[in-house]
Formats: sequence, C-alpha cells, structure tokens
Amino acid sequence: MAQWIFLVLFFVFVSAGCRSYNPPISDQAKFDLMKPIDCSKANEDITTLEQEKAASSDQLKAGVKMFVPAAASRAILHGDYQERKEVAIGEYNQAIEDKINQIKQKCGAE
Repeated sequence: MAQWIFLVLFFVFVSAGCRSYNPPISDQAKFDLMKPIDCSKANEDITTLEQEKAASSDQLKAGVKMFVPAAASRAILHGDYQERKEVAIGEYNQAIEDKINQIKQKCGAE
C-alpha cells in the first residue's frame, strides 16, 4: 500500500514540474544570438540583447537547479542541463556581450 502511495505522489510531482517548465534560454534568445548582423537594426538588436541578459537572480536559480537532485534530473530529462550551466556560470551573458560587441564593431553602433 505504501508503495502505491509513493508511486502516485511521485507522478503527481513529476507532472506538476513538467507543466511549469521554463527553459533557461528561450528559443527567441537563441535566435537573436545566432541571427546575422543587420546594421539597419543595430540599435534595436543591441537593446533586445541587453534585455535578454540573465539577471543575477536567474543565474543563482540556474546554479541551484543544477545541484538539487529533482531539478537536475528534470533538466537532464528536458535536455537543458548544459544551458542551465551556461546561465549559472555567466557564459550566456558573455555570449550576449560578444554579440553586442560584434554588432558595434561591424556597424559602428553605440
């Protein structure tokens, strides 16, 4: 009987976690980092990239979720463990800074 209760609770928690899943890096943010530089939209692109930077609180949450067993296993199941790591250690924000610098160099934007 106790095994059934445990099993039911396990599936309730897993399904609840999957419904509220948010990826650490949105598809739009990935697209913005990969799209070619268009100097006619340089200032707009820089503003968008600046807004996509992960806040310190987001970095902390991503880092914690890498080490909490339930959150880490969910990240592995969703295939975003590497993205969480990139956000947690600042690689994601550095990639955004690199893209902004590329736009500024190519287009002379400020």
